[in-house]
Amino acid sequence: MVGNILRAAREERGLSLKDIENETSIRALYIEAIEKGKQDVLPSEVYVKGFIRNYATFLGLDADALARQYQEELHGTVEEKTDKVVPVAVPGKEEHGPFTTGSDFKERVEKSHRTQHILIALGIVIGLFVGSIYYFFGDDAVKKREQPSPVSQQVPSATNTTSAPAVPVPAPAVAPATPPVSAPPSAPADSAASPKQPDSKAGAVNVTAKFNDRCWMHVIADGQVIYEGIVDAGQMISWKGKDRVTVTAGNAGAVDIVYNGRDLGRLGNVGDVVEKRFTKDKVETGI
Repeated sequence: MVGNILRAAREERGLSLKDIENETSIRALYIEAIEKGKQDVLPSEVYVKGFIRNYATFLGLDADALARQYQEELHGTVEEKTDKVVPVAVPGKEEHGPFTTGSDFKERVEKSHRTQHILIALGIVIGLFVGSIYYFFGDDAVKKREQPSPVSQQVPSATNTTSAPAVPVPAPAVAPATPPVSAPPSAPADSAASPKQPDSKAGAVNVTAKFNDRCWMHVIADGQVIYEGIVDAGQMISWKGKDRVTVTAGNAGAVDIVYNGRDLGRLGNVGDVVEKRFTKDKVETGI
């Protein structure tokens, strides 16, 4: 049996199935199936004969003789003996010479598969092309058959030759264009009734202080002193900074603060000295 001959030669050389797989690129599953004669595991005959030739060549055995013996074991017939090298056919290709290595066999099989895929794809394209021709031209023919003849269309009766006189329709009157009415200017807000808020630009710090009693004030904007002095009751002062405004009040209970449009209320208790640092997004207490 071919499988016994190959297995005995492999074991004599101390090689494992994995060694044969690495050297011949034949899967160990197929090598074991050849040695044990498991035909249900192996692929088609043409591939198995290529496996046997490659396996036998690697072991230094007569590849042609083992291939013929496999043919006899499989079908009970012996191939015609010839001194020439028996080519191994690959499906979809012309006959080739014997496989020199496992990589050679693998490459030929892959080329065969690619050829089959190309032929299948070409058949699909041709089928789609023919189907599209039938769809468009056949559909047009069906539509022409279903379209009613112009003669069969209903023609208005010509028995009544008297037509009603046309009544002129007066054109609609066009209304004169109305000049745009400008909105009345808004009345200026009473500065005494409500504190005037500074323009709140994006990224700026705006602080407004309204005083109900006398208070000493010290104001720093972006590191520079912009105000220092005593403010009397009833006054309102605004300060603006790019990044930070620091306000120090000697009588925090006399000052109400508006910060970036938000009314924060009384700065502190009467007689307290309070420092507040106003930034773009938060208020911090200093003293």
